Amino acid sequence: MPGSIKEPYISWISWRVDKAIKKVWRMIPAIIFWVIWNERNRRCFDGISIPTHSLKTKCLVNLLNWILFHLSIASTCFLDFVSSLASLGYLY
Repeated sequence: MPGSIKEPYISWISWRVDKAIKKVWRMIPAIIFWVIWNERNRRCFDGISIPTHSLKTKCLVNLLNWILFHLSIASTCFLDFVSSLASLGYLY
């Protein structure tokens, strides 16, 4: 387990990825932190928690939304987006 958030973040951004996906690759840590932060607030302030698979789904939905907003690509449905990630081997 890393000692801080900085360690995995630096490890993540130091990976060499294709130029075509670099912007998306750099969004992913922020999305994960955002989802975990919201879950932490829900647990601390509302006493509500959600299952791990729901957190993963929230990360994917946020990733799709951020891509659609920031990269101005044609609108796509969530299932097509997840299928494309799976076909590329990004989802196990």
